[in-house]
Amino acid sequence: MKQYDILIIGGGAAGLAAAVSARKENNNIKIGIVEKSDRVAKKIHATGNGRCNFTNMDIKSDYFYGDRAFVEKILAQFGTEEALLFFKELGIMHRVEDNRVYPLSNQASAVADCLRLYLTENNVDFITETFVSELERTPNGFKVGDIEAKKVIVATGGKAQPNLGSDGSGYKLLEQFGHTPTPVRCALVSLKTENRITKLLKGVKVFARVTLFEKEKQVASDRGEMLFTDYGVSGIPVMQISRFAKKGMILEIDMLPDLSRKEALAEIYERVYNLPEREGAELFSGLVNKKIAIPMLKYAGVEKTSAKAKSFTDENIRKCGGFLKKLQLPVLGDNGFENAQVSAGGIELSGFYPHSMESKLMPGLYAAGEILDVDAICGGYNLHWAWATGVLAGKSAAK
Repeated sequence: MKQYDILIIGGGAAGLAAAVSARKENNNIKIGIVEKSDRVAKKIHATGNGRCNFTNMDIKSDYFYGDRAFVEKILAQFGTEEALLFFKELGIMHRVEDNRVYPLSNQASAVADCLRLYLTENNVDFITETFVSELERTPNGFKVGDIEAKKVIVATGGKAQPNLGSDGSGYKLLEQFGHTPTPVRCALVSLKTENRITKLLKGVKVFARVTLFEKEKQVASDRGEMLFTDYGVSGIPVMQISRFAKKGMILEIDMLPDLSRKEALAEIYERVYNLPEREGAELFSGLVNKKIAIPMLKYAGVEKTSAKAKSFTDENIRKCGGFLKKLQLPVLGDNGFENAQVSAGGIELSGFYPHSMESKLMPGLYAAGEILDVDAICGGYNLHWAWATGVLAGKSAAK
């Protein structure tokens, strides 16, 4: 029977941060990390397109969803300054890009390695390829299979990217001690839409405003570089609003967000007037991506893309303006947990103390990271939540 003072279930961002924090707090305790995959930190390697946007210079609760009062208490204890210091002490220098913080090396592997190396050098055990299905309470703490521990930190993640280890199996470990789950759904994920038009625009990137509507009521909106795909749309602004998306909603795309509809129409009319001999497929060069022109002209009812501008009718021009300013796509769903960066929902925060992340229902039991009912927008905020809650849980458990 293996015995530990602290056993951490989950070798992702929150779990590794908890182990580092616990070891720094107390060098005389025995710490183990149980991970069902063959190695820890798999998800960290994949973050930020392999660059790992690990925090943000502008950390505040406004960018998080969930119990923001609770989130504020966490961020007051572990904000940007604390995150930068935490990683600097592990060897990570940083660079800032639009407030997003990356390792100076621009490698997500560096963040994963610095955590793993510190823990290896400081005698923290990695128990890999071990799935925890049940957590048993004992007179002296807890039991997991053939492992006993005085305290346990559950950091198994949510349901996003199950191929990297987060499949939602950890929720029931907390539920069995009375903690309440909220419905879990995808967040930060691309959207599936009616794809007749998006297939024609597959691979085209455009700076746009994307807005979700439900029965003509605006639900969410964001702007930035989006991508048309064969199944629908992707890109940061799409992912930012995806947590609100439901089948049957309408996604409206404005490909000229800095121009009013009136200004956009005036621009098209001016081109037609000034360049009457120019073919339609070339007329919009310099205004939008050239690949957009052909689907747009078909949408506008121009029979031949080689038709000259002088042949355009008022209706053709108005429809071109509508395509660029108000392209509407019915939402069919999202691209699934397999492709989501994070999941929304999870275990309610009300069952934990914000100063320690210890359970109010079961002393010695802690939780950290995405398993909790908190998610955030893109920009390093979700990873920051994992570090912050992990550090608080680890430090408290080690005292």
